[in-house]
Amino acid sequence: MRKYIVSFILIGTMFLSACNFGSSTEKDLADVLSKLNSAEEKYREAQGELSSLEKSEQTLFNEIIQLTQEEKEELETKVSEVEESLEKRLTFLEDEETSINKAKESVGAFDEIINKADDETIKAEITELRDSINNRYDLHSDFVEKYKVLADLQKELYGMLIDEKTEVSNLQEKVTEVNNQNEAVKKVINSFNEATGTVNKLKDDLFNTLAEK
Repeated sequence: MRKYIVSFILIGTMFLSACNFGSSTEKDLADVLSKLNSAEEKYREAQGELSSLEKSEQTLFNEIIQLTQEEKEELETKVSEVEESLEKRLTFLEDEETSINKAKESVGAFDEIINKADDETIKAEITELRDSINNRYDLHSDFVEKYKVLADLQKELYGMLIDEKTEVSNLQEKVTEVNNQNEAVKKVINSFNEATGTVNKLKDDLFNTLAEK
């Protein structure tokens, strides 16, 4: 299956737990980042559920391909199980998407902070951080889109497994489609995780700059 999205914005507890901030800009930034992190909580929970379901579903699929049409009853039972698992995954994917969309709503707060900042270097760094966060969320939208396509292909594959009219060549073609789409999902996940690393670095650099002012 796919490589899981496991990374997220790290706020930096020293900023959230500090009693005093060096500037109002620093405090405002910490508040916005805290909101983003909180909004992504459901996303992180959904990731854990997706990971668990995908592992068990892969195990079931491996068992299914060892069965023959003569073992029809067991075949239909296991296919029903993987289909149910797939529907559960889509539910958690929806939870994940909702969580990220909620986080997006807070990104606009960066604009006011940028306008209030009186240092051009700080303005530029906050703008770069904001843009990187938006890029990260755009990549997640791309992930969701590609994952749904993957799920549709998997549904088709599961249905073919219990269809007695399914030709081996057609089944192989569908497996290839699934594998190719899975690679597309992995690719966007890698891009998303790289974007998360960029966001975290920019965040750290920004707060270091603020501390030096």
